[in-house]
Amino acid sequence: MSSKLASLTRRTSRPLSGFGSKPHSKHYYALLVNVMVLTFVAPLIDHSVLSHIGIAVILLGALVVSTLSVRREEKFDWGAIALAVAAGVAWSLAFCSNLPPFNTANFQMLALVTILAFFIYIVRIMVLDILTGEVNSNRICGGACVYILIGFCFALIHMMIAIDNPHAYKDNLKADETSIEHQERYPILIYFSFCTLSTVGYGDVVPLSRSARACSCLEALCGQLYLAILVARLVGMHTAVKAEPKRLEAERQIEHSL
Repeated sequence: MSSKLASLTRRTSRPLSGFGSKPHSKHYYALLVNVMVLTFVAPLIDHSVLSHIGIAVILLGALVVSTLSVRREEKFDWGAIALAVAAGVAWSLAFCSNLPPFNTANFQMLALVTILAFFIYIVRIMVLDILTGEVNSNRICGGACVYILIGFCFALIHMMIAIDNPHAYKDNLKADETSIEHQERYPILIYFSFCTLSTVGYGDVVPLSRSARACSCLEALCGQLYLAILVARLVGMHTAVKAEPKRLEAERQIEHSL
């Protein structure tokens, strides 16, 4: 009877296939390093073709590492792979090529939407893994990755707003210009997005249009709520797991002393 119950428990404890299964959380450290490099390098690039190619290579690395990070068991997530390939190709054509129709605003918008869809897909799977799995240092690293990816998601939305309305944002360091030039949107809006997410607010880049201000308010709220709720919960659960053996040992000593 006990052997049958044990085998039934083993069968029911296996993760289900699909979104509910646990990803292979072995690459969160590599993903964190990759997205931090992408965050650090983005504001440094200029408008040369080589700089665009360099940032495209780093972005492709982030797409590959993200895809490996969310694979379930020993299987690849083909949905993530398809989105990663589409996002990488679209970005390379839109921002590293001057050939029509790839250099048009519509195609650039399509490329940004594809990358945004990929990052949202990755963030969704990572959050499910972080909230349902055992809390350890690797999953805390994953929580930091999600925070940085949220900054990139909002940066992509800021870029879409800037493409639709070139006067939606203003760089106060260039007082004689009323809009951000096309070549400078990527580094400036990545920088602006993370300043807004962390509520730093230097004031050198400001949103002017209603949509830009609404997106900035939403990003600031998401950044603060994420840190206050999810990351604090992860750290608290990790501390509780570490303290559990000591608590059990103290309870056993109290029982023996009674």
